[in-house]
Amino acid sequence: MQSGQQTTNLALILGTILIGMSPIQGQQKIGTRQIHLDFHTSEHLPEIGADFSKEQFQEALKVANVNAINIFAKGHHSWSYYPTKVGHVHPNLDFDLLGAQIEACHEIGVLCPFYFTFGWSHTDATRHPEWCARNQDGTMITTSSYNFDAKPDTPKPNFQWINMCCNTPYHDHMMKQVEELCEMYPVDGFWFDIYQINRLCYCETCKKRMKEQGFNVGNKQDVQRFQGESFKKHQRELSKLIRNRHPEATIYFNGVTSTSRGAANFTLKLYENNTVQDLEDLPTTWGGYDKLPIQSKYFLKAGYPVTAMSGKFHKAWGEFGGFKHPNALKYEAASMISWGANCNFGDQLHPNGLMDMDTYKNIGVAYEYVEKIEDFGVGGLPTARVGVWRSFDSDHDEGVTQMLLESHVNFNVANVGNEDLTDFDVIVVPGVPCLNEADAARLNEYAKAGGALLVIGEGAMDRSRQTLLLDIGAEFVGSGTYDRDYLVVGDSIEDGLVNSPFLCYTPGLRIKPASGTEVLASIREPYFSRTYEKFTSHQNTPYKLEDAPHPGVIRNGNVIFFAHELDRMYFIHGARLHRDLFANALKLVHKRPMVETKLPSAGRVSLLHQAEQKRYVAHLLYGPPITRGQCEVIEDLPTLHDVPLTVNLPVDVKKAVLVPAMKELPITKKDGKLTVTIPQFSCHCAVAFEYE
Repeated sequence: MQSGQQTTNLALILGTILIGMSPIQGQQKIGTRQIHLDFHTSEHLPEIGADFSKEQFQEALKVANVNAINIFAKGHHSWSYYPTKVGHVHPNLDFDLLGAQIEACHEIGVLCPFYFTFGWSHTDATRHPEWCARNQDGTMITTSSYNFDAKPDTPKPNFQWINMCCNTPYHDHMMKQVEELCEMYPVDGFWFDIYQINRLCYCETCKKRMKEQGFNVGNKQDVQRFQGESFKKHQRELSKLIRNRHPEATIYFNGVTSTSRGAANFTLKLYENNTVQDLEDLPTTWGGYDKLPIQSKYFLKAGYPVTAMSGKFHKAWGEFGGFKHPNALKYEAASMISWGANCNFGDQLHPNGLMDMDTYKNIGVAYEYVEKIEDFGVGGLPTARVGVWRSFDSDHDEGVTQMLLESHVNFNVANVGNEDLTDFDVIVVPGVPCLNEADAARLNEYAKAGGALLVIGEGAMDRSRQTLLLDIGAEFVGSGTYDRDYLVVGDSIEDGLVNSPFLCYTPGLRIKPASGTEVLASIREPYFSRTYEKFTSHQNTPYKLEDAPHPGVIRNGNVIFFAHELDRMYFIHGARLHRDLFANALKLVHKRPMVETKLPSAGRVSLLHQAEQKRYVAHLLYGPPITRGQCEVIEDLPTLHDVPLTVNLPVDVKKAVLVPAMKELPITKKDGKLTVTIPQFSCHCAVAFEYE
């Protein structure tokens, strides 16, 4: 075993090895093919790391074609895996496992950021209850209903931990241990875990500080803002400590990019202390395969390098013996590259320290392919003429995203970064109040200047849901008065739809069109809402035979308004009629798509611009997920043949190259558009359109 100093010298020797690394922000190095190696080990497990072998560890990384791996300094049980004098070494570990893993990684040119738990630290919580986060009633905050009086043999629910508070001496304890790590080892980066803004702390320290700083303890929004500022202060202090000793290290605080915690991560910008944005998602059980695109587009446009995180598990973290099929891993990895992200798959090391070779053989299938295509994805920026105004309401944003992805409409995020709105031909506003007066004024001016708006339901309204902020060519009358209603579409948006009234699972807003506003679809109301007093049949009441006085879809010049929350309805119910209605309306105003193709609805298309390489790269994906039990599973990767791809780009394209085959494709030019035909592909391919 080498000492920390010897390991440091080795790192300096190998510090210039950047094989397979992505472009760096400043001097930081980020692996394109990463592993996140979980190692939360109980004190009841014997002989921790006893069978660890540098050679076997390295062999696993080589088999998987890995160039970065997150390794554990401290896990959720509070145990450390190195000879710490600040924290607590795992009682059944008798050597420096962290140091041995660093040596193994750096010897073969693999980066190894340190994992360090924050929000969940079980032994710290039981030894120091004063460090724990508290509910308003003084009880400890836990991830699920925690039975503190449980008998020793009572079964314990999954993912159940006690939350820690960063305003207690726990923060100081963390600072000292991170400082110790910075002094003992070469540091590629730190990966801090569990920052959950939705779990608000009311411990005595927090309440005292809130009062001192002028926050209202009785106001949830105030408490959340205080919690956010507390997180950011804690993060800034850790970041300063690390940068003072290792200025090139990556720093990431996990949880602050999540969409499942509500909008606060984004409105409070809790991610701003990260040097790289890791987007944690286990699509099989955490909401599907369409969360990554809008997340990656948002953070890439905000100027951050992005890493997409999934897992080798069938379900989720902590699942020993769970495996995805290699086809699923390949599809997910190709998808990550397609959206401009580095790749990361989570694994869990056995307590004995041996890597599971079947896991790394499976991941190797994916990463062998990634190595062929990563140069055409990582470092690219999403570009599109359709913009989505992100509301940070996950149901609405993901509903819009899914309708666009399934319709193969290339899009970007409109409300991030400094991009001029006029770079977009069309901006889609989701169906939830998400605009302030300044935002609305900016969008109204954009529309007056010739830009098109596609506005869904309450997205046109102020946050009190009383006033229209956007000029949609109508006045607001009120909310819908029935539990559900129906739509009847007109000629201009009827393509592929039924002529009969079709069901909407929530009622549309009642609006009164102004003179000159065109009605594109009418509403039919039911005879009555379904109640105990009045009901018919099994579900919803049938429609009346005459149109309601308030329409369902209107057009005012280049502004189209849907009275219904089509996005959330599609996210929850998945009715194709709603998606196709949205797509038909979009076609009325989206006349210059940058990329067009014909794929099955499960196909995906992404367009990235790599300015330094002077090329636009269109990525195509096809790996239809199916639901089995509680999981979405990708198993089959059918081959598609003779797939057309048309682009309309603001450059003079010299040639089109099929990736990864690296074969030039013939180009057909017509009306400023370029079309190529992809002879066949399975899972993924890309076409690089090179210009001078």
